[in-house]
Amino acid sequence: MNREEFNSTWSALHGGAEIKGIVKAWLAISFSSAGFLSKLHVTPNVLTLLGVLFAVAMAANPLSAWVIPLLVLSLYADGIDGSVAIYQKRQSSFGAILDASADRISEALWFYVAYRIGAPAWLVLGIYVIASTQEYARARLGGLGISDVGVVTPAERPVRASFIFIALVSFALGINLVLLTISILAILQIISFGLVARFAHNSLRNNLGA
Repeated sequence: MNREEFNSTWSALHGGAEIKGIVKAWLAISFSSAGFLSKLHVTPNVLTLLGVLFAVAMAANPLSAWVIPLLVLSLYADGIDGSVAIYQKRQSSFGAILDASADRISEALWFYVAYRIGAPAWLVLGIYVIASTQEYARARLGGLGISDVGVVTPAERPVRASFIFIALVSFALGINLVLLTISILAILQIISFGLVARFAHNSLRNNLGA
């Protein structure tokens, strides 16, 4: 598969999303990674499960020196599986369900680690519930025939992981920024949920009116 075909397939699977800016840069990395992993005969479902296993390893020892690299590996494995599926032409309904389920499990473990390093339980639980509801709403829209990804919010999954990464780094350096970092993420997540809710409302209203 060449890069043009890869990008075209990715865009079609994401409601015709434009490939530019950060998305274009990420897809360039994804294409190269997918090609390399395919040569090693690594399947997309294996990557999905690896993402969960890395998250489990994080949660098993949240205060270890390995927790930050494990977060990066978890996000990478669970973020590249879809690209590998496109590259290998292995897109499937089962793979999509497995990926969505793995995302929720991994994020729950990430937030558990944030709790263990000092973030209030009610705060991380609230962020997780709102984030999961946001992703569920998008999935339900897809089930109703609205394939557009909608608005790109300020608290997409990689952003949530990035804030947890910052919290972990600050904790490792002995800087008390965990509460501040997670609080900022909470605000962004609430805004993000509002944006997705508005998109869902407008999309459903337009469809019903059509």
